[in-house]
Amino acid sequence: MSRTASAVAVLGFGITGQAVLEYLLQREPGTPLILFNDEPVADAEKRLAFERRGVRFLAGADAFAGLAGCRLVVMSPGFDGRQPRFAALRREGVEVISEIEFAFRRCRGRIIAVSGSNGKSTTVSLVQHLLAGAGRSSRLAGNIGTPLIAEVDAIQPGSLAVLELSSFQLEEIDRFRPEVAVLLNITPDHMDRYPSLAAYAAAKFNLLRNQGPEDVMVLNADDPRLREAERLGQGRPLWFSAARPIEAPLRGAWLEGGDVVMDLGAGPDRVSLRRNPLRGIHNLENIMAAALACRAVGLEAAAIEAGLPTFRGLAHRMEAAGRVGRVEFINDSKATNIDAALKSVASIDGDLVVILGGKDKGGDFRALLEPLRQRARQVLLLGQAAPVIAAQLADLKERLAAVRDLGDAVGSGYAVLKRNGGTVLLAPACASFDMFDNFEQRGEAFKEEVRRLQHREGEHG
Repeated sequence: MSRTASAVAVLGFGITGQAVLEYLLQREPGTPLILFNDEPVADAEKRLAFERRGVRFLAGADAFAGLAGCRLVVMSPGFDGRQPRFAALRREGVEVISEIEFAFRRCRGRIIAVSGSNGKSTTVSLVQHLLAGAGRSSRLAGNIGTPLIAEVDAIQPGSLAVLELSSFQLEEIDRFRPEVAVLLNITPDHMDRYPSLAAYAAAKFNLLRNQGPEDVMVLNADDPRLREAERLGQGRPLWFSAARPIEAPLRGAWLEGGDVVMDLGAGPDRVSLRRNPLRGIHNLENIMAAALACRAVGLEAAAIEAGLPTFRGLAHRMEAAGRVGRVEFINDSKATNIDAALKSVASIDGDLVVILGGKDKGGDFRALLEPLRQRARQVLLLGQAAPVIAAQLADLKERLAAVRDLGDAVGSGYAVLKRNGGTVLLAPACASFDMFDNFEQRGEAFKEEVRRLQHREGEHG
């Protein structure tokens, strides 16, 4: 028998990979463990700590073949299981799964799982907030920051796991089955990873594939791709719409007279939006989706209405970043794709300057042309994608301007709006990795530039 015949290999030494290693070391001692990373692990101290506990480290393309003798490979989301090297592992009889699948097999609780191109983090955070406010035992995990495997021991039978799941996390599932699956929307994203929108949507639809008739799928009735999802999943559909009532025999939620109306079959319930803390029509969709998910696990409408006003939203998602004179600054650094940027732009009234740019993910920026022509006084372009955006939005002519960095963008936007007031909106429609480590770092840099502007204007009156 080979050295690795009973081994488990963990791919990636980020937060997910380390959490899987930690679980295996503590809960499945004696299992031979391999950590594979495409590049040598830079954190020598952490690597040494795991090596002392018996983990063997491999790195680089040549070393990947050494995983062929493993019984199981657990992938972090950054790895693409469609690559030929993974097909070779499967031909050798190696089981290749995602961390989400690995954790699901060990999770004793009920699962609410949320995916979609936009709104995932806000929706799962709101679900968790509403459940906690009603005294329900629940844990928040997944793409929002804490790997599910790091929480499984704390999730007791009957309690809830609230998961944000990306398409990457859903690619390599097998038996994963949420009791409540929420699909918010499907719009072009990660086109640098997927060969087509259909391939990207297929990864999202994996969320539904193992559900049975006793499970629930919460779907956006206004998204044509999600209307197809009903035939792809066996769960009971609950629909939400910001555009029209959900009419019988369908069940779900809609907007009416400043309320969310929910009808799951036992008559309508209302949740007042009078004290809704979130901005924009896209957040009304997130609220409806969260409310339906909570109702599906037994939360009453009154508890949802009581919890909503105390939800404060998330950093870098339509976050108020400060005001200088009559100019407001909004940080939506999380708007990392074009549809998210479109929704951000649509949620702002009055004069507007929009900051776009970053690392191009293969989207079509021409979708922004008409909304920006109608709403934006100026569009400021920065980062790696700036030339691509400039070419696709060339019809905006003199309203387009290149900027060096976020400091330049904040100052330029303020100069445009200073006299009459308005909003400078950071909604990049791009990833952050050309200039920053992540969207959070980009958002913090934007807020810091606003603070510097406030200081300068305060000093100079």
